[in-house]
Amino acid sequence: MRSVALPLLAPLLMVAPAAVVSPSAADTTPPSAPARLRATAVTCDAVGLRWSAATDNVAVTAYDVYHDGQLVRSVSGGSTQATLPAVGGATWGWYVNARDAAGNVSQAGPTVSITPPFCQADTQAPTVPTALTGVATGTTVTLSWAAATDNVAVTAYVVYRDGVVAGTLTGSAANPPATVFTDSGLRADTVYRYTVVARDAQGNTSAQSTATTVTTGGGCTSGVCGSTQVTTERDLPWGLVQISDGTVLYGQRDVFDIMAMNADGSGKRSVGTVPGVQGTNGEGGVLGLAVSPDFATDRWLYVYHTSATDNRIVRMRFDGTLRTDTRQVLLTGIPRNKYHNGGRLRFGPDGMLYAAAGDGQDPDQAQDLGSLGGKVLRLRPDGGVPEDNPFAGSYVWSYGHRNPQGLAFDSRGRLWQQEFGNNVMDETNLVVKGGNYGWPACEGTVGDCAGSVAPVRTYPVAAASCSGIAIVRDVLYIACLRGARLYRAVISGSTLTDVQQFFVGTYGRLRTVEPTVDGDLWLTTSSGGDKDSTPNNSNERIFRVAVGR
Repeated sequence: MRSVALPLLAPLLMVAPAAVVSPSAADTTPPSAPARLRATAVTCDAVGLRWSAATDNVAVTAYDVYHDGQLVRSVSGGSTQATLPAVGGATWGWYVNARDAAGNVSQAGPTVSITPPFCQADTQAPTVPTALTGVATGTTVTLSWAAATDNVAVTAYVVYRDGVVAGTLTGSAANPPATVFTDSGLRADTVYRYTVVARDAQGNTSAQSTATTVTTGGGCTSGVCGSTQVTTERDLPWGLVQISDGTVLYGQRDVFDIMAMNADGSGKRSVGTVPGVQGTNGEGGVLGLAVSPDFATDRWLYVYHTSATDNRIVRMRFDGTLRTDTRQVLLTGIPRNKYHNGGRLRFGPDGMLYAAAGDGQDPDQAQDLGSLGGKVLRLRPDGGVPEDNPFAGSYVWSYGHRNPQGLAFDSRGRLWQQEFGNNVMDETNLVVKGGNYGWPACEGTVGDCAGSVAPVRTYPVAAASCSGIAIVRDVLYIACLRGARLYRAVISGSTLTDVQQFFVGTYGRLRTVEPTVDGDLWLTTSSGGDKDSTPNNSNERIFRVAVGR
């Protein structure tokens, strides 16, 4: 169903419940997926693509060309080719969706991975970074140095601690990498030796800088006090929960299994396979997990997963094994596509289950109250619609979201949410009942944002693309993929203060952050294989992170 004009809300205002308006629509059938995508020309700064026409019961009116979940350009339905901007040396996965006049969007066509050549051969290494200094604050070391130079551009700095890579800061010619690095969670009263290397886009590296040595203090005085690798994982750990007896459960996104382990990583084992899951050759699969507020007595494990037709929420009992014979399908019809599946689950203090649903790469669905796409959803533990939801008979709690993947509640019972932008801004939102968060007209604070609920904080996507969030003692932690860092921010009223960044480039792409049962954090990586549905083609880690008290 397509949307009708809906009134936008003033920031952080509640709206009165209203009946869902379901406009009549003559056409609800999406086009077929475009096929046979191939490159017709590749230069250092452009890619030419051609594909076979999609079919539709009425007519295809447009094709949307994406790379890696980001919309790059839309072309007329009468054209099956486009020339797109590219970056030399950057590998992007290109694909195309078809759209009809009613706004129905197809599933994505095949992905073609293309790496354009560099515009000029470059064998000259950057200069050596100079003036490296370090200062210890408790068990955290902050390094800084003078920027290196290069005949083209310095695009990264690699920081070494005692001869081993401690982190990598990345950038581009337009946005040079930072020259400050924070190394957290170190041992107390210990001497560390640091050097820095500069690197350009073609892999030429400078010699190592002059070393600096720093001695840590007697104890942790920062927000993050240490990290311990608990286990490794060949598939992608996406949803993760810890139950009261200390057992950690996490999903293997592309294998479709639920794994269990002790808190120290021992005893790791598969406890069962989630039935009915199908990948999307992108970011679908077994996604969010949640356990019932009454798990000690009812043993319900909730799973958000992709099927062949949609995204859905199911529950099964866990009694040491996954009791698939008890499976109950609670909610179906959440739009699926290669990307933008959302997927996070979180029980609120009201006992209701909240779910972050992506727009399924159909932006119009985010504003359509007759669709579950681009929403935060709220349902009873048994799958029913709560009577006090803002739109009568609807699971929709808030709308106008693009691809939300983070949900967490603070001590006041307020819901915080993390959302991917397209290519401008990511958002941290404080979600209000019935709120409209503006997508697709508004991305962050850019576009037609009049009347929509403003984000509490925005981040440039290059420093963010964040997925999971967790709140511990009213401090918000945000795990970022492209930004390869963990944000920490103190919740103060309706704002975020004292914003800090940890593990910048230390562990690569970070997907999920969750509270431990004793007030620390679980943190997972998503470093490879996270843009396809191929099982066991990654190299991931799960960490336990000690946080300041």
